[in-house]
Amino acid sequence: MAKPFCVSHRAKGFGEIENSMAALMAASQFGASAIEYDLHHTKDNKTIVYHDEVFKRLIKGGACPKGLNVNEVTLKEIDEKCLLENGEKVPTFAEALKNLSSFDSTQFVELKDTITDEDFETIKKYYFDRPEKVLIISFKASALAKVDKKRLEDPFFKKIKTVLLKKYGYFGDFSKFDGVDLKYVHKSKVKRLKAQGKLVGVYTKDSKRKIKKYLKKGVDFITTNNTQLCQEIIDNLK
Repeated sequence: MAKPFCVSHRAKGFGEIENSMAALMAASQFGASAIEYDLHHTKDNKTIVYHDEVFKRLIKGGACPKGLNVNEVTLKEIDEKCLLENGEKVPTFAEALKNLSSFDSTQFVELKDTITDEDFETIKKYYFDRPEKVLIISFKASALAKVDKKRLEDPFFKKIKTVLLKKYGYFGDFSKFDGVDLKYVHKSKVKRLKAQGKLVGVYTKDSKRKIKKYLKKGVDFITTNNTQLCQEIIDNLK
């Protein structure tokens, strides 16, 4: 049976701002088994690594159009007028994957809105030789459905798993997805889902008690803001 693994939530826990290039690199250099980060699309349909729908938190710059939705701001405006609070530019998806592809961590790419043809091309460009190292996750089944459609056009994407994010795992039809990432789930449900061949994870468990609790339930992975603690617990499993 495969050993469970930890997913670094927004690459946090290494002293860097979430979803920043510094955080992504810190998590990669630590050797995180997997790194989760969020994608949003700008007004001109470019893809940035940023969590919130509203472009404001963790952002600085006097001329930066803070307070607008990400899809109301162009990438050019972001590049020229905005910085993250650590002084870095907001990374694009392509910039992130280019750097992350030098490491062995699995990529948990969370779609906050949708996925574009350019995103598919970016994934294929940097992970053409190891598509199994990319998982596409989302709370939006409609976004994951676009991955299913892409699989019909390009068999490469059949090797990339889709994972539905959902708060409660007690009910629901998960048959269309390769896995689920849940906030709460019973041990019996974990067992049933795994028997169906699903990858089963939970988010966001940060304390020793909760990490151990869900490992005992048999989950495949735990998304956490405390990757180092999570990894220590898993390393000590018998």
